[in-house]
Amino acid sequence: MADSAKAFSLKHGRETVTGETGAAGVSARGVSTIAEAGDNAGGLQTMFEFDPEAGGLKWSDEEAAARIFGVAPGEVAASVDAFSACIEGEEDEARAAAFAGARASYSCEYRLKRADGAGHWVEERGGWIGYGPGRRLISIIRSIESRKRREEQLSWLAVNDELTGHLNRAHLRKALEETIADLVSKDGTGAYLMVGIDDLGAVNADFGFEAADKVIAEVGARLASVLGPEDRIGRVAGTKFGIIIAESDADYMRQICVRLLNVVRESVIETKGGAVAASVCLGAVSLPEQADASNIAMTRAEAALDAAKRIGKSSWAAFTDKTDVISQRRRNTHMSDVILTALNERRVRLAFQPIVADLDEAPKKFECLIRMRGDDGQNIPAPEFIPAAERLGLVHLLDRRVLELALNTLAICPNIHLNVNISMETVKDFVWAEGYIALLRSNQELARRITVELTETQVIDAIDASIEFVSEIKKLGCSFGIDDFGAGYTSFRNLKAMDIDILKIDGSFVTGVSSSRENQLFVRTLLDLARNFGMQTVAEWVDNEADAMLLKGLGVDYLQGFLLGKPETNPDWLPDGAPNDPPQRTERGQS
Repeated sequence: MADSAKAFSLKHGRETVTGETGAAGVSARGVSTIAEAGDNAGGLQTMFEFDPEAGGLKWSDEEAAARIFGVAPGEVAASVDAFSACIEGEEDEARAAAFAGARASYSCEYRLKRADGAGHWVEERGGWIGYGPGRRLISIIRSIESRKRREEQLSWLAVNDELTGHLNRAHLRKALEETIADLVSKDGTGAYLMVGIDDLGAVNADFGFEAADKVIAEVGARLASVLGPEDRIGRVAGTKFGIIIAESDADYMRQICVRLLNVVRESVIETKGGAVAASVCLGAVSLPEQADASNIAMTRAEAALDAAKRIGKSSWAAFTDKTDVISQRRRNTHMSDVILTALNERRVRLAFQPIVADLDEAPKKFECLIRMRGDDGQNIPAPEFIPAAERLGLVHLLDRRVLELALNTLAICPNIHLNVNISMETVKDFVWAEGYIALLRSNQELARRITVELTETQVIDAIDASIEFVSEIKKLGCSFGIDDFGAGYTSFRNLKAMDIDILKIDGSFVTGVSSSRENQLFVRTLLDLARNFGMQTVAEWVDNEADAMLLKGLGVDYLQGFLLGKPETNPDWLPDGAPNDPPQRTERGQS
């Protein structure tokens, strides 16, 4: 045996190979480096030596090899043929060529057929060392089963809702588009239903979020149980499901709606907090007669759902022209007056929620959340006026007012940093976007302490406009953050093009992360992604210390949530009268 082959030391999976570069041009030191890198990554691995003259395999760690192959020690493949017989599907061409001596090195991934019948993903890398009769193929085999499972899980999450297992909104909408196209081509009829769970807020208040999640999941399962094989169901919002009925006339639509109402309320749902009697309301629209596009179907089904809710719990309503035109117009007119009056009377305010690096840190970073008081002095929830403002074209005014209030606050409090949200409607509108940027430009010293946030789903919908807008605000010293990251499907190319400073991890992956291995896996993946792109991270919805400690342990840079502080319109550090009016005193600025 040549000296270079004799120098091969088989020792417990972390092999040390010394010697010079072999005839194939593979450095023995390089093979050792690969082995150590794989071992440090925490994957089960071992090495083997292939002697082409003897045709046999020698394993560095028989125990590790046995675990990878799923056999008892001593039963590991001892020949190339026995090894190759354990590979699922066709053998990789580069691997086969390397073993035949026609290739200097190779790298491949494949599934092993284990003795227990299960498949197991592995990565194999190898190269030839030595000369003449002493020439050997040295290879490393490493388990990548965990990585493959993680990739499979992430692929599944890209299509499905994690809580219910049903389609997410984006993919249900895609399925709805396909169904409508199919119905049009076949001159068929179907239906789209919007289902809303009644009074889930009361379940949250009385039993807690965990019980509410159990109700959502169980309602979703019950709804799915009475659907046909060609029907589809997805979760389109927190308490709402969308259902596609592949074939349906008016009579069947009525039957399926009644059946869905009954299956939900037929028995109570047992939760840790107690038994919950759940019910739903439904809105139905006929396809394609009443809706020949997915967005129209979803809008009209939701209008019908609103009509059903006005009837009472466990009710359903079919869409009619009257349902959509009259009720929507009335709501639009009313909310338009409410928003414009609140802006004119300075009743649009900011609530400041702390963002901290550590639990005991005095906060100096805050997110500005919009609040609006009605003329009766009561707060109007943001979900009631923000969608209406977007629909009515008034959201530009709200974005502008939020920025004005944030700049006023920064001028008064020199030691704080503020995050502000902006709507995609403003970003896409050249006139309003330029006005927003001009306001930042005229306050450039303050702009350096502002982070502008867009949600991930908004960015995906208008990536070119987003990139241009972000480029302009970054020139003025602003930072840029992606909110609710993980809820959409941003590509690596887009992440790089956006020049993002902050990734805010979607709260649905943060809540309960300390007790959810799936959420921990997802958060780790996002953190690795952020580090690779040089971005800082913020975890939202942090509401308990266990989650906070785990998130910091994983490497999250900042925390935000009720544990650290609820949004406040009049925090202690804000001078009286700010930011709407000139401050009466300034000595209370944040130190």
